[in-house]
Amino acid sequence: MGNWIAGCAVSISLVALYFSYAQFMLNRRIKREAGQPYVVPDIQPREGGSGILVFTLQNIGSTVARNVEIDVDPPFQGGEGGDWDDKLRVALGRRLSHLPPGRRLEWYFTFGPRFYQRADLPRKYTVKVRATGPSGPVEEMSYLIDLDLMQETALDRETVVAKLGEIAKYVSKQARQR
Repeated sequence: MGNWIAGCAVSISLVALYFSYAQFMLNRRIKREAGQPYVVPDIQPREGGSGILVFTLQNIGSTVARNVEIDVDPPFQGGEGGDWDDKLRVALGRRLSHLPPGRRLEWYFTFGPRFYQRADLPRKYTVKVRATGPSGPVEEMSYLIDLDLMQETALDRETVVAKLGEIAKYVSKQARQR
């Protein structure tokens, strides 16, 4: 009977050792990842109540992202004519030497209400981000930007600037009537 108890104790010790090692490895990974940069791409309305959509790149991590590279498939097509698409492609074709924590970059993409009137433009883009953190290369991240999800949002709302213009006209009209 003593051998059976000893065998159980060894088995329990081995199981405990396994779970302790697994916990150690998980804690190590969490600590390493907490010290890495996280560069997140997105397309969203420009701040200030505008219908303009901008492509943003933001480091939400706790450390500097270095050698940031972006791949977009298919290439962005906002349909604005001019050179918005070309400027965005050129900017994203360059390697960013660094992106500090909390830093947010943005580039014009398109005017939302006009974009959604066109069925010939891609609505889904896969954006891959590669970067280097303090511990070396960060795991490549792939993000799907689905612009169909944004279509019914308040992109066509009046801007703050337009509202201020209306207020200025009203005040001017009231002043002339006195």
